[in-house]
Amino acid sequence: MNPLVIRSLVLGIAVMGVSMPLHAQMMAPEPASSPSAETPVANTVAEVRTDGGVVMVSNGGPFQTAVPGQRVDAKARLMVSKESAATVIYDDGCKQTYDKPGVYPINETCVLPPPPVAAAGSSAGAPKWLIGTGVAIGLYAIVDSLNDNDNNDQLPVSR
Repeated sequence: MNPLVIRSLVLGIAVMGVSMPLHAQMMAPEPASSPSAETPVANTVAEVRTDGGVVMVSNGGPFQTAVPGQRVDAKARLMVSKESAATVIYDDGCKQTYDKPGVYPINETCVLPPPPVAAAGSSAGAPKWLIGTGVAIGLYAIVDSLNDNDNNDQLPVSR
């Protein structure tokens, strides 16, 4: 076999060997965070974590300042003031962040908005694009090296 064909084949296998585990890692679901050590209080569905500023919670009565690790019921309300943020951590590990001022209902289950679509050329799309390109180049190099019939290896020698 021609050394160029061998190098192309090895390059193709190496690119695919690197690209496929990266692709599998990106496609794997994100593990849920481990539940807290304390047992959830009866009838509560989540824990409120204040990420800065003033965050208040109402479980049906007046709003009160949220305390670290405070448990909340379904249908409770969360009030986030200006320049404040809070994260609601549901019992199933799902996290929902609130960083805009407003009053938000706490649902019985986590309801996340759909993920934003990355714009063309943004850094969020680069890894998948790069992996796809690596797989395509690797496959091309393998197929090209297998289809090479060594007819172009010898050039005529002129005398």
